[in-house]
Amino acid sequence: MLLSHIERVRADARRVVAASEQGESAEPDAEAVHDFRVSLRRLRTLLKPARRIYGRRRLRPVADGLREFARATGALRDEEVLRETLTALDLDEAARAAVAGWVAQRARREREARAHIVELLRQDRPDDAGATQADAPAASDAGATQADPPAADAGATQADAPAAGERLRLEPHLARLERRISRRKARKRGAEALARRAIGDALDDVRALAASDPGDGAAMHALRIRFKRLRYSAETFSPLFGERAERTAKSASRMQRRLGQLHDADEALAQMRSAEELPPDARAAVIEALVAERARLAHKATEELARELETLTSLWSGDPRALPGG
Repeated sequence: MLLSHIERVRADARRVVAASEQGESAEPDAEAVHDFRVSLRRLRTLLKPARRIYGRRRLRPVADGLREFARATGALRDEEVLRETLTALDLDEAARAAVAGWVAQRARREREARAHIVELLRQDRPDDAGATQADAPAASDAGATQADPPAADAGATQADAPAAGERLRLEPHLARLERRISRRKARKRGAEALARRAIGDALDDVRALAASDPGDGAAMHALRIRFKRLRYSAETFSPLFGERAERTAKSASRMQRRLGQLHDADEALAQMRSAEELPPDARAAVIEALVAERARLAHKATEELARELETLTSLWSGDPRALPGG
């Protein structure tokens, strides 16, 4: 199953590059970039439980490398969501006009963030595995049948991370991950063990933060990420767990969306409190609207969280890591 996610990331990266090569004046394809961001996010979500099965030390450099691409796509998402959040507020005419002007001035950041992702992928073609020094530790994977020597990966994180002025490359990380999970010893561990570990760990992570104060923006953001991991894990492994996984994915998706709206309001508030370019009256009106919207969302999230936790408890009365599939 991990292999299919790796190939999905490759395919979406190709789409981003292909769409950007329709002409010199062609704008980056927003949908293609979005799809790449989502497929990369899903793969990174599965790497957390995969490290326990395929080797934490061996997969850590891959996770570190993919994180750099995630940061680039995350910067774009932040700009997109800020625009959407602010333009959806119920404001008077003067405040709305001021916000529209502020958003228009900031639009260049969104375009630059999207173009940056395209450039990263354009310089790292999916068929360019590139046996560079950064891949040297991965080469040892192919023949490793005994415990790996302690020094084998000691510098892998540094080797895989781009040095100053060095280009950031995606394919070596994908190829390294492919080699690792395709080894005979790793294959014996199977998809079912990964499925049980992924869903069990994700449920534990959600429950650990479920009692957090909805006024704590950082805690709510962390809880959203944990629901996202639960959703992606359940969606990925639904063939093994059947209806339970499908209902789990829907429940987690609802909470991810609601908590995401809450986080978007928090981020917009932070931006507006430092937006000195806006006229004081307009800025005060926007902040007031955002505070009211956040309070509404926090109340909804608290109500929905109680319901969704009850649903998840009914679906997983035992530990998924010890239950039979289906």
